[in-house]
Amino acid sequence: MFLPSVRIFTLGDIVLQGAPSESPAYIFSGRVMVKINVPTSVRLLEVVFQSEQGSRWLQLTRTAPRNVNQNVLYRDVLYTGGQTESSAVWNKGSYEFYFQMIIPGHLCETMYTEHKRVAYEVRATLVAGNTLAGARRTTTMPIAVKRVPYFGAVWESIANDVVHVSATWRNTIEMCALGCSRVQRDNQPLRVKGVIRALEKGFKLTRVGFILEERTRSRIPGAIGGVKCSSSIAACKYLRAKDGGEYADWHDSFIVDQMSFEMELDIPKAYGKIQYDIKHGPVTVSHRLAFVVAVVDKLGRGTSLRLFTPLHIMPHDWVDTGNELPSYPSVTQPEDMEVDAEGENHETDSHQLTDGSDMGQITGDRIRPHN
Repeated sequence: MFLPSVRIFTLGDIVLQGAPSESPAYIFSGRVMVKINVPTSVRLLEVVFQSEQGSRWLQLTRTAPRNVNQNVLYRDVLYTGGQTESSAVWNKGSYEFYFQMIIPGHLCETMYTEHKRVAYEVRATLVAGNTLAGARRTTTMPIAVKRVPYFGAVWESIANDVVHVSATWRNTIEMCALGCSRVQRDNQPLRVKGVIRALEKGFKLTRVGFILEERTRSRIPGAIGGVKCSSSIAACKYLRAKDGGEYADWHDSFIVDQMSFEMELDIPKAYGKIQYDIKHGPVTVSHRLAFVVAVVDKLGRGTSLRLFTPLHIMPHDWVDTGNELPSYPSVTQPEDMEVDAEGENHETDSHQLTDGSDMGQITGDRIRPHN
């Protein structure tokens, strides 16, 4: 039997608006194209929206009957044939069927984290033949579920917030990161500027760079404390010894007054090395930018310093609406403190904070002596 070919076409991924408790339903639509090469008896054509095998978790809602695949979330029967062979025969040609599904706003977003994996797909199945079992032709298409703030959300007031954070380490080195938007999207360059100022003479600069870090926190029964945390580097770039722009010979040279460096990181495309910001149920995914420098004092002791500030990674799909931040808790104002590797506390400049307690935090680790 020559089975028909089946293809699925959709308008793109599913983009939900607002927090899970307040997000409206999303109307997901598309079409299924069936090409018949020889007259074929067709009994059934259906399309389902389902989670990929092995990627369900308890937050997902299943509305399909209990006698079908447990991964199926929503089903739409596009065609059902008659009881006789003549009433169900499709002649040679192409057939097009449109479908619509109502996706609830509380559905969990797509994620591929170390501790949790949630993925979705659309599956179209055509059953041909007159026997009860029939011959099946199935095709699938992966669909991502993303979440963004709803239009007019309170986050809109800080949508255009620009990174400008500074801190001082032991009253000797001042670091400042500035220039880029606090909201970034995947698969695009991230341009940022770092400024270093020595408040005491005798410090040499040996390393300059930026790191985009992704942190995941998941509540998992059986884990120590019921929580598992992990972090990974999504993107990083360090300046080479002869690539300092205005300060071409920056490496191993004394910091006089202040030195500034502009760099560009490539944010990877989701969902490989990076995930979007998520705060849903037991999973939280957040990001932060680290301005990293290594200095050597006049006694030859080396120290690596990192200045952290939060960034938000969001989908491209929301670029035309003016909304920016894919995060839902209320804005908090943590303490303006920095902590070095030896646990000493130092005051930092006060500024508006938008997320996390590590805004403006600078940490220092002692490294091996400079030869």
